[in-house]
Amino acid sequence: MSNYSVKDGTRVVRIACAVLFVSFTFLYLYDYQDDILAMAQHVLSDGLTHYNRTIGAVLITVVLWLLQIGFYALFRLQGRAHAVTFFPSLLTLTVITSPDNSIDEGFSFGAWLVAWPVLMLICTGVMWYARQVQQYEPVDSSKGFLSRRAWINYVTMCAMFVFVGLFSNHNDVFHYRMHVESCLNDSLFDEALATGEKSNKTDSSLTSLRIHALAEKNQLGERLFEYPLVGGSAAMLPNGKSVKYLMYPEKNLYKNLGCWLKQHMSTMHYLKFIHQHKLATKSAHDYLLCAYLLDGNLDAFVHSIGLYYDIHGQMPKHYREALTLYNHLRSNPFISYRSTIMETDFQDFQTLIHKYNNPVERAAALRDTYGNTYWWYYYNQYSCKSKYSL
Repeated sequence: MSNYSVKDGTRVVRIACAVLFVSFTFLYLYDYQDDILAMAQHVLSDGLTHYNRTIGAVLITVVLWLLQIGFYALFRLQGRAHAVTFFPSLLTLTVITSPDNSIDEGFSFGAWLVAWPVLMLICTGVMWYARQVQQYEPVDSSKGFLSRRAWINYVTMCAMFVFVGLFSNHNDVFHYRMHVESCLNDSLFDEALATGEKSNKTDSSLTSLRIHALAEKNQLGERLFEYPLVGGSAAMLPNGKSVKYLMYPEKNLYKNLGCWLKQHMSTMHYLKFIHQHKLATKSAHDYLLCAYLLDGNLDAFVHSIGLYYDIHGQMPKHYREALTLYNHLRSNPFISYRSTIMETDFQDFQTLIHKYNNPVERAAALRDTYGNTYWWYYYNQYSCKSKYSL
């Protein structure tokens, strides 16, 4: 095989690997890790700078590509080991996309402080050895993008891409949280509510963010129990521990509720305080009612709802569901409420409860049919613990 053919084949492999690297890195940064990087920059700069996903993805991709070019220039790996020159860049990409929600407690590279230099040394040793044996590689009879040499490099690149995916931050709930916070910062409430809506995974912080987004859309009483919920009423307001915002200003939440108090209070204490002092907004009324529902406190809910809604007029869906449930649980209800449509649906819900003897099958059937109702939430959270049985 002529020198021209060998050089041409090497150039093809280099171009193909570079295209794979640049495409993967840019899309990974732009479409998947953009909110994580925005969070990291916001926390590390104390909110003084703002991450731009396009500029950030382009700049990081270019810098990492230049790092690969530097290792290629140093070791001149042109054969089957050429893809290894991309590992330092992909390792660095993994490190910068690995921060989690503890970054606000103090920045630390964690295990990467040891792993990054060790892996870089190992990779450097592998490249040095590959350079020594490169001249002894057998000559490929095939040429072009689908040659044996090319396929070996493609497989190596894919293996390194998997490495990036496995060891960077791939926590679904954390990604949902950061994207919701980004959307709230831009007042994109619909997009915030659509984020992760088909997933059953959540945590207290994501629950709090979704509750705020629903309140901004005046849909709290209509759609709250369509989402997976964790933490009860305590998850409604940030507490700096189990419920915290990393990018979104808490003052925006409290402004929507009525006032921001410097003194920390529990959710119920805060909501009752602003109502007693006539500071509560309409959103705060819904917060209070939904707080009672989240805690399964139907009696407090029923004693409060008449202050903010006409129980014989139009009410949000979940409030009607809660009143229907309450009237079935109490022999002497404080409020007598009856809706023909709600009554029919609730009877079907009860029928489904008694249809299955297996608790797992029963729960799955109820969740599939009534997973977007307050009835399912109450049954799942409180029915077994309550003296009142559904």
